[in-house]
Amino acid sequence: MSSRPPAPPASAWRVLAVALTLVLVLVLAAGLWAHWRSLSDDDAARLGARATVASVRTGLHPDPSVLPDAVLADQEAAFGPAATPSQARHLEARGTGAPPSSLADAAARLEDVARTSPNGELAATAASVAASWWAVEPPPAGADPTARRTEESEAGSGAGSPAASKVPTEEGDGEDTDDDAASSCEPAQLAAVTALDRARFTAEAAAARIPADAAQRGTMDAVTDTLDATLREPAVTPMLSCDPAPVAGGHVLPAGFAEDPTRAVGGTLREASAALVSAVGASSPEDRDWLLTGLLETAVTAQHLDPEHPVPALPGRD
Repeated sequence: MSSRPPAPPASAWRVLAVALTLVLVLVLAAGLWAHWRSLSDDDAARLGARATVASVRTGLHPDPSVLPDAVLADQEAAFGPAATPSQARHLEARGTGAPPSSLADAAARLEDVARTSPNGELAATAASVAASWWAVEPPPAGADPTARRTEESEAGSGAGSPAASKVPTEEGDGEDTDDDAASSCEPAQLAAVTALDRARFTAEAAAARIPADAAQRGTMDAVTDTLDATLREPAVTPMLSCDPAPVAGGHVLPAGFAEDPTRAVGGTLREASAALVSAVGASSPEDRDWLLTGLLETAVTAQHLDPEHPVPALPGRD
């Protein structure tokens, strides 16, 4: 008799061959799907924002003493991984447009992502990077944000605290229904309102310590007026009825206020910027207009009042 083991049944080889064929088909199918699948709007927005940061790094070369490359690298990484070859082809097919012509132009592109993206995380990241760039190079229309909305501030109802805007001028005017007020009490937005109110309170306190004829007094008065206008935005006034109310009669002044009131105001404005970025991420696109306007104003003014402070890479996100 032969000592050789019996050969395996032919059916076992057939099963193995079929299994290997199926694996090969699945691998090929996955490769084809990755190659041909469409690019989602969310991925396109994310990758477009990442490409904007890359263009700033490689094309605009901002002053490294103000905006170091390490900061730009962190901002680029915040938008996730780079495009795959397939995604790059789809982006090219969509049309990427010309690279940004300035840092302000690049910030405007990210502001558009922050305003329109249904993805809250992406919107908040775009708003955060835009705020960082606004601090370095304000847009032409916002180069002096404390001078904006002067007429709106003068036309605001009441004086002093923004809570005066809740007072009706005639029957039914200025009142919100309970449902409207409840729908406006989103925690992140309330936190942003509180941060803005604290910055306004600190600016008022700083103005009181500066002689009326000093140049800085006019700056502080303008900061207060701008924050008052923000807190009287139609989107904000319903929040003043929330319980607990986001504004207060007074706040604890920040550390260092007695030594340098101007720098202390800049610090509270940076805190407000961070709170506004968080609120952008927690809000729907239709609720972000006032948040982004406030973010522009606080980011630019904070850096103006405290230019020695390093420009934050990702305010509200780090």
